[in-house]
Amino acid sequence: MKKLKQKQQHFFSKRSVLGYVAGGGAYFWSAWLIITFGEKYFGLWWVNIIGNVVGITLNYLCQRYLAFPGKNFFSSGWRFAFISIVNLLISYFILRWLTDIGVPLWFGQFISAGFFTIWNYVWYKLWVFKK
Repeated sequence: MKKLKQKQQHFFSKRSVLGYVAGGGAYFWSAWLIITFGEKYFGLWWVNIIGNVVGITLNYLCQRYLAFPGKNFFSSGWRFAFISIVNLLISYFILRWLTDIGVPLWFGQFISAGFFTIWNYVWYKLWVFKK
């Protein structure tokens, strides 16, 4: 029982959670601003790519150096790129579906972020930045 509790505390360590929130915040707000205000000029597909590339870059730096630090730069880099491409596609289809059913784009991004908050933490912790 004691080992299980230690594993749970390690899984949700203060440093990991705070670094994760910082990276997620940098990602969300940069992408939100770009997508919300750029969609009418570039269309959802392209602005989603631009916003997510900016957000992904900021997020990787926070996750790599704050939340899940380690010496696994190359292995975490390709894993992060892979999961980010998967996330980009999932994000597009979530936003497309939500806007198709009448949810405003700016609000749909909050709904999408709720999904990705849990989804990404688990993937980052268990696979991308695994020690």
